[in-house]
Amino acid sequence: MSLALALVTGAALVACCGPAVLRLCFRHVADPVAMLLGWLGLIVAVTATFVLATVMLLAPGSTRRWALHDLARICWHWAQPSRPPAVDEVAGAAAALVLLVVLARFTATCARRALRAHRAHRAHADLLTLAGGPSERGEAVLWIPHPTPMAYSLGGSRGLTVLASAAGDLPADQLAAVLSHERAHLRERHHLLVAAVEGLAAAVPWLPLTRQAPAAVRLLVELRADAAAVRECGPTAVRDALLTFAGAPHPPSALSMAGDDVAIRLQRLQGRRPHRRNLLVRAVLASTALAAPLGAGVVTGILFCL
Repeated sequence: MSLALALVTGAALVACCGPAVLRLCFRHVADPVAMLLGWLGLIVAVTATFVLATVMLLAPGSTRRWALHDLARICWHWAQPSRPPAVDEVAGAAAALVLLVVLARFTATCARRALRAHRAHRAHADLLTLAGGPSERGEAVLWIPHPTPMAYSLGGSRGLTVLASAAGDLPADQLAAVLSHERAHLRERHHLLVAAVEGLAAAVPWLPLTRQAPAAVRLLVELRADAAAVRECGPTAVRDALLTFAGAPHPPSALSMAGDDVAIRLQRLQGRRPHRRNLLVRAVLASTALAAPLGAGVVTGILFCL
């Protein structure tokens, strides 16, 4: 087995087994940023390893040329009965085709989601303009008449927080926790991050890593926003706000104060140091995730050579 094929095998193994390992880590790691680094690092590393293996398979000998040139060369050799293509060339051409299809599906999915999110943001922004503009510390906060307490944020170049009029009756500490939570989403571009992993899941639904990433990333960005609210308002205000807003409706492109996984978020708030930051754990998880596919590929190649 060539090193390139071993890298593909290693990346596939990590993409299949990685989510289970990350779920196990989630039970023991309180820092949501560390877990986000683990998920995103694994996605980036698997993608980069697959691209590297494709380039190696298409490389003619010791030289390195553009992949499309190699695809044309392989097609030319296929047209000649006297010269059947090598296994590496066939695998490289198939891998390049898969990459092109995935890239096209990812681009199309992200474009559709971005268009829907832009329409939702535009509709809310028009309501905000009619209502007189920002109403909380100069921030874009839209109050809409609704009997059910709702709170969510919409991303974009100008983020927007939406609150139902019923939320105005909440205690001041709960309302402050909600605003702090949604500000964290907008400040750290969580909407863009969620949209990217959801687009990747739609483009590559057959891999456990990409298929399970959206739900995991959504939970982790909520925990990250909870941590910001806890630092500003305390865990009691955040817990009460979660219970108040649990199950409230929101647009698909929005991040809600209390959408899914409220039980897990409440459980994390019961800890002595909820969402505590640990730089060492962040470094270990990020570096391990980035090195895992390449390491698994090298080990796979060695085992096949024995």
